[in-house]
Amino acid sequence: MSNAAIKPRKLPVQSRSKKRVESILEVTAALLIEGGYESLTAVGIAERAGIPVASLYQYYPNKEAVIYALCEDMINEVLQRFNEYENFSEHKMGLNELLILMGDREYSDPANHKLEFELNRAMIAMPQLAELHTSFDEKISERFANILRHYGSQWQHDELINLARIMFRIGNTYFEHINSTKENTVLAEQSKVLMLRAIYSLIKDSMEGSTEKLIQEQQPS
Repeated sequence: MSNAAIKPRKLPVQSRSKKRVESILEVTAALLIEGGYESLTAVGIAERAGIPVASLYQYYPNKEAVIYALCEDMINEVLQRFNEYENFSEHKMGLNELLILMGDREYSDPANHKLEFELNRAMIAMPQLAELHTSFDEKISERFANILRHYGSQWQHDELINLARIMFRIGNTYFEHINSTKENTVLAEQSKVLMLRAIYSLIKDSMEGSTEKLIQEQQPS
């Protein structure tokens, strides 16, 4: 599928058109949170938005194009948060302080991140969004590697990129686990603590020694 098939058909200019597009995006986000991308349909989006499906198609050629637009917005929001994390001259936080802040903002309330989780799932599952997901993965991994390097990691660049990708996937797995056990608040809190402990442990390893040393430690004597 070409890029044209997941891009908006036209950009809204008039106030009424802008409000309609905003409504389409808001409704799609709500439907993703409620039922996931698997159950999403263009007809369902139009019905919830209170518009004919033909009106939806005036702006977006298919449901993938609507999800693509939401993904772009989500990616920009995540990158903006990383701009703040990397603004070392302003926040002047040590690594532990920054990790606590990131843990609170990225993982403290799974309900608030349900949309991000669903959009990530959609990017992984939908071939039309594969290129966007690859770009997002590369950007986030690069940004996190830069943070670790700033705080003194001696690992090679490609090793830090690999570590960042692993941590990114741990976070996604955590949200999937929380989503399946959301009625058990005790288990949810325990899961968050275990997930953060695993991430902090990986970061600590990146500050001490090398990956070669870690591999040697795991090999049987």
